[in-house]
Amino acid sequence: MRHHQCGRCESVNADSPPRETSPDWKPVLRLGMGMIVFLTGAVMALTTVMNLAMADTSIDTSTHTPPSAERQRELTRFVRQECGFCHGLKLTGGLGAPLTAAALADKPREALEDTILYGRTGTAMPGWTPHLSESDARWIVAELLKGFPE
Repeated sequence: MRHHQCGRCESVNADSPPRETSPDWKPVLRLGMGMIVFLTGAVMALTTVMNLAMADTSIDTSTHTPPSAERQRELTRFVRQECGFCHGLKLTGGLGAPLTAAALADKPREALEDTILYGRTGTAMPGWTPHLSESDARWIVAELLKGFPE
C-alpha cells in the first residue's frame, strides 16, 4: 500500500523503512528574513528622518571655498551628462526626480549633498564619492537651488 510523501507527513512507502522527520525550518527562516528586511528598512527610514531633522538648511556656503572656475565648468558638464542621464537633460525629471530649484526648495542641503555623495539605497541613484568631493557636492547643491547653469 502506497501513501503520499509530501515531505511533511510521516507516511512512507510501505516498502521502505520509516524515515526520520526533522522540523521544517523554512517558514521560520522566511519569517526571520522578512523581519531582517523589515528592520533594515525601518532603521534606514529612521536614519533618514534623523538626518533630515538634524540637517541645517541654512548652511552658510560662503565659509567654504568654492571650486575653481575650471572645476565649476567640469562640474556643470558632469551634472548635465551624468545626472541628466536619469534626471533629464534639463533636470526636469525622468527616471530620477526633478532637480529644479522649485522641486528642491524644501529639501535640506545636507540631505541633498549626502544623496549626491552616497546615493540612495534601493534606488538607481549611485553615490558619486569616487568622482566628487564634499566641496563639489556642496557647490552642485547650491547651484541646483539657484537654478542650475547652462
